[in-house]
Amino acid sequence: MRPFKSTLFGPSGGLLWHWRALRAWGKHADLRDQIESWLLDWKPSVKTLVLVGPSAGWTLSRRFLSQFKTLIAIDLDPVARPLFWLTHGKALAANGVQIRWVQGDFVEALPSLLSADADVAVLFCNVLGQLGVERSDYQQVLGALPHTLRRVHWATYHDRYSAVAECVPEAARKAFESMSGMDSSTLLSMGCKGEWTDHGTGVLLPGNWPRRYLPWLLTARKFHWLEAGTVSPA
Repeated sequence: MRPFKSTLFGPSGGLLWHWRALRAWGKHADLRDQIESWLLDWKPSVKTLVLVGPSAGWTLSRRFLSQFKTLIAIDLDPVARPLFWLTHGKALAANGVQIRWVQGDFVEALPSLLSADADVAVLFCNVLGQLGVERSDYQQVLGALPHTLRRVHWATYHDRYSAVAECVPEAARKAFESMSGMDSSTLLSMGCKGEWTDHGTGVLLPGNWPRRYLPWLLTARKFHWLEAGTVSPA
């Protein structure tokens, strides 16, 4: 399959997404805090971090990013770079962090970065759960990633399931830790009824592996469970 093209109005990004993210900045503060707490627990001990799909950095922690000497950002979105500079770039530069951008498809760009410099860690920034709306071969891409990344430290937070907000009891909207992947039985045990969209990301983390599940009320009607996990080199 050909790599999908950069666009200002993509199905999972672009100007509309940035506008919505900016408007909801205050509402999503709790999610950002939870992601920051999770990221600060990750200690990959490298100087270079590859950010896959960072967008404008809406969910990223500046405190976490400042721990690295170099950031390599891979993103299709043509406006991600200038918006990231507005949200994080100037402050990171003041702390001596260098940022290099690669505008394009990470499926093509990432392997060459890994082979050129293995002393890197990779962070997928809430991007892998959206591959299903961007490319028809998303299942093959997701299934191959653990092997591609086997020699590096990597981490990901991504959509695992999503549904209309009315399907989720208030008591179930709390972050939790688990050693097993979320599936339909997990949702039912929490009282989460109705029709849920599986984002195909259950293949990413190893079985019997620590995961953190973060609730995200994206809009007044859209609820997402994010799955977050870190993996060390094999």
